[in-house]
Amino acid sequence: MTTAQGDRAHNRRFDALIAIGLFLLTIASLREAVTADAVDYGREPDVWNYLLLAAMTLPVAWRRRFPIAVLIVVAGAFVLDRGADYPITVGIWAIPMALHAVGTELPPHQSRRVAWVASGLLVVFTALGAATSDHVAPTTVVVMAAFTVFPYVLGREVHQRRTQTARLERRAAELERRQQEQSREAVRRERARIARELHDVVAHEMTVMTVQAAAARRMLDKDVDRTAGALATVEHAGHAALHEMRRLLGVLRTDDLKASHHPQPGLATLDELVEHMRGAGLEVELEVEGTPRSLPAGIDLNVYRIIQESLTNALKHGGPHTSATVRIGYEPDGLSVEVLDDGRGAAEALVTRPGSGQGHVGMRERTSMLNGRLTLGPRIGGGYRVAAHIPLDGS
Repeated sequence: MTTAQGDRAHNRRFDALIAIGLFLLTIASLREAVTADAVDYGREPDVWNYLLLAAMTLPVAWRRRFPIAVLIVVAGAFVLDRGADYPITVGIWAIPMALHAVGTELPPHQSRRVAWVASGLLVVFTALGAATSDHVAPTTVVVMAAFTVFPYVLGREVHQRRTQTARLERRAAELERRQQEQSREAVRRERARIARELHDVVAHEMTVMTVQAAAARRMLDKDVDRTAGALATVEHAGHAALHEMRRLLGVLRTDDLKASHHPQPGLATLDELVEHMRGAGLEVELEVEGTPRSLPAGIDLNVYRIIQESLTNALKHGGPHTSATVRIGYEPDGLSVEVLDDGRGAAEALVTRPGSGQGHVGMRERTSMLNGRLTLGPRIGGGYRVAAHIPLDGS
């Protein structure tokens, strides 16, 4: 059973107890009225009187489910009871209970019409009674007006508060749903970022391993020392790739996507990348223009990955004896990066090999994410050029 169903069942039980209790109190007040000499009434209680009192009070048990029908039955029984001039009882309290339910359960425009019609008819009926019967005091008209209007007004207040509470609950549920969607989207973006990181790392290290393994195979019978050096480079690259794969996949396995046991690479570790590429057989020169300064972590990492991917492509596709130049310019309004190589066949390889070009897609995504510009393509006379400009927002 849901919470709403439980609340409705509780309300039905409560209203049933109220109806039975009011009926018993009405019967008790009727007997007291009969024995009291000060009470004026024109007709002795009989079976019809008891039936009218039951019709006036017991329908209160259904006032939330059928407010209009209950109001009609209760008011009709009251009118017949008073028209027969039976002793007045506490059963009259069923009328404000029914009008309160009209205010709480019906839409505003419908409840307003029902309440004003019922209140007007009861007031007019009471006024006629005051004009034609000695048992009805003129002040009873004012009492009846208050008796019918105030419960309805209180019911409308309850209805408005209930509506406002429901609106706030829906808004809170919508906000929670949006927060969950944003959290899931953040997880998806983080996992996509980690996938790009994994591609960059593995592609770089595997390229180094492939190139060095091929060199070792060619030099196996010619130069043992150089072969050993190439194999050492392969071993180092393999360890580095496994280390990065464990770190990134470990992040994917944890709920806290920010968890990381090792610092991310950046331009501060660019010298290590250059030495690593030199050890893999790619001659790299690093040129820095301007005054180096601290960069936001996202820019630092992504610029490093762009340079790493560019050098990896040069090593992979440039052919033997390829050299590359990395230029980094610290400008007042941004950071410029340029990677040039004099290799051969880079553009052709990226176009013709199935599944190739993912590294270029990654570089474009990183640059776009940083609101930067990226240009890349073959150079006139041979080689390849990758150039990026990253705005620094006045930093």
